[in-house]
Amino acid sequence: MTVAPETNCPDPGARSTTVVVGAVDDFAEGEMKMAKVGERRVAVIRTASGIHAIDNACPHQGYGLVTGALDGELVTCQWHNWKFRVDTGECVMGEEGVPCHAVKVENGEVWVTVIEPTPDEERERLWPSLQRGVEGNYVGQVARDSIRLMASDATPEAIAWVGFEHALPREEWGPGHAMATAVDCLAWAVERDGDERVLPLVQGLAGLAELTRGRPARLRRDPQIGDLIAAVEREDHNAAMGIARYLAAEADPAEVRELFIEAASMHHLSYGHGIIYTQKAFELLDLVGWDKADLILHELALATTWGTREDTLPYMRKTVAEVEALDLAALAAVPVDPEWDDPGLVDEMLDIERAPIAAAVAALEAGAGVERLLDAVALAVSRRLLRYDLDIEFDVDESFGWLDITHGLTTARAARWAWRVYPSPATVRQTLWAVWLCHDTSRGEQRHGIRPDPEIVGAEGDIADLIRRGDVEGALAAIRAAGFDAGPSMIEASLADSAGSFIVTAHLIKLTKAAIEEAEATGSDLPLLAAGRYLAAPRLERFVSGAVNESLAFVNTGRPPTR
Repeated sequence: MTVAPETNCPDPGARSTTVVVGAVDDFAEGEMKMAKVGERRVAVIRTASGIHAIDNACPHQGYGLVTGALDGELVTCQWHNWKFRVDTGECVMGEEGVPCHAVKVENGEVWVTVIEPTPDEERERLWPSLQRGVEGNYVGQVARDSIRLMASDATPEAIAWVGFEHALPREEWGPGHAMATAVDCLAWAVERDGDERVLPLVQGLAGLAELTRGRPARLRRDPQIGDLIAAVEREDHNAAMGIARYLAAEADPAEVRELFIEAASMHHLSYGHGIIYTQKAFELLDLVGWDKADLILHELALATTWGTREDTLPYMRKTVAEVEALDLAALAAVPVDPEWDDPGLVDEMLDIERAPIAAAVAALEAGAGVERLLDAVALAVSRRLLRYDLDIEFDVDESFGWLDITHGLTTARAARWAWRVYPSPATVRQTLWAVWLCHDTSRGEQRHGIRPDPEIVGAEGDIADLIRRGDVEGALAAIRAAGFDAGPSMIEASLADSAGSFIVTAHLIKLTKAAIEEAEATGSDLPLLAAGRYLAAPRLERFVSGAVNESLAFVNTGRPPTR
């Protein structure tokens, strides 16, 4: 009789249970039987190579393997056709392996030993499995491994880092929506306890995995001494990435953060995403530790270098000229006047005729301070989301949608973060880019007219359920009644898979996070209401038809689309 090699099974060292599962003659070759060993249900399988024992529960969804099919040394769970080697538990078709247990034949009896691993042993087994799950975008495996890892004392930060480490060097243009979304999700996860951590954690990992599946990792540049901002300005991404690695190892973290904020604020990058991605990268460092800076900053340097410099485009020329003519250092140094008050500033931010740079500068000169100027921006963008005409959303010939308006709020939030950690001329400039973007979110109103602000009367209700049901009026009423306590329910709604594509999911999550923080900063529920309407109302979830129409128009006429 051949005994299944114990070297392929877990090493002893933790609590073990050994039982007799039957006589050798009870197991015919090619036969599988279920036996209970302690609390485990084990599939005992005899093949030409010997008697083997693996967990009976298929690791996919728990269906019994003994109800499957045995072919030589492979057992198939016929529910979804996953296949496992009976001698090692290795999964040869499917996502993850099944635990293997030691078998000993003695005096004609078959003994099976189940060793319950220590948390350290379990984590050692699960880390490679989670890595494979992320690489393959196997969301179920990622979820199961995350649950098991946290049960074995792994932290959400360590679990999430598996996704970041895989995805950051594989995102095509550097860290983008997937990174930013995963950072917000991780922040929510670490605030929670027990199983409540799983959904935000896995939602973030799923985005990282989805956007990078099958992509090769980027070469990491050698560290080099140099001027980060100069390298970014000349669009030398290789130099910028090398300098970022040197800074990660040698420079003071606060000074490095300031350099990256300066680099992102030199231009209005990628419709505001330049400063958003900078904010999220440094928030990630706060969560996972500066020892991860080498990779994070290397990739952030790429995204910053290659970001579209929107301020170089014709439609921003007037604003750029206004900003270049300012003494930004003097504006940054104006003392904040606690008595300053301009109740009309939000309405000026909503002006659809011209970018309100002059009004913003006047407010700063009068002592409003950057934070209260950003309050006005956040409230104006929130009102624009609340009065957005949903008919625009389903006009596939319209290049502007309310997903674009959400950038106004998330950029305002990022500019506020930048000012708080680095009050400087650079972050005054960044704030003025946010003011311009607030104006640019009026494109729908410029073309289709301005709808009145909705009247919202508070009424009790289950916010998350109302959002899931698409009851816009009910959701807004419930959010108004709940006030600042609406945040947790809105987080649940943003995580609830209500979008048909990752890019929309990303905006649901990022907008909700920014809205909760901006509501606290402004002392107003308008950001919460704006995000609640975006969560509950109909949205264009995929963009294929719009892309086709736009492409047809361009190919047939040679003219660019209306911006």
